[in-house]
Amino acid sequence: MSDKVGIKADRFTALVAKVVRGYEDVSMSEIKRRIADGDYLYSGDLYKAAEIKKVLNLNDELTNAGINCLMYVHDEVTNKEYLNNLLVSYKQTEEWTEYVMDMEAQVEN
Repeated sequence: MSDKVGIKADRFTALVAKVVRGYEDVSMSEIKRRIADGDYLYSGDLYKAAEIKKVLNLNDELTNAGINCLMYVHDEVTNKEYLNNLLVSYKQTEEWTEYVMDMEAQVEN
């Protein structure tokens, strides 16, 4: 099982290339190849909030341009709600960890 979040598109256009290149330094021919091979246009680490946000933003930009996209988690199709819930969960975990660390620091002092 892959710990990857990613996005795929149904076709190549110059706009797809422009949008993807705003997130990753990649050639147009590589973007064409990814689409033709059914690979991710963009993918990142599922456990990094910034990577999830990039996939969500890419999805929004491409969808608004009329490009059909699918987002994936663990190589399974997912949706915006799931990814946004992950982001909330990561934020809550970060806040809780910070709180616990602050409490432990106070106890040590």
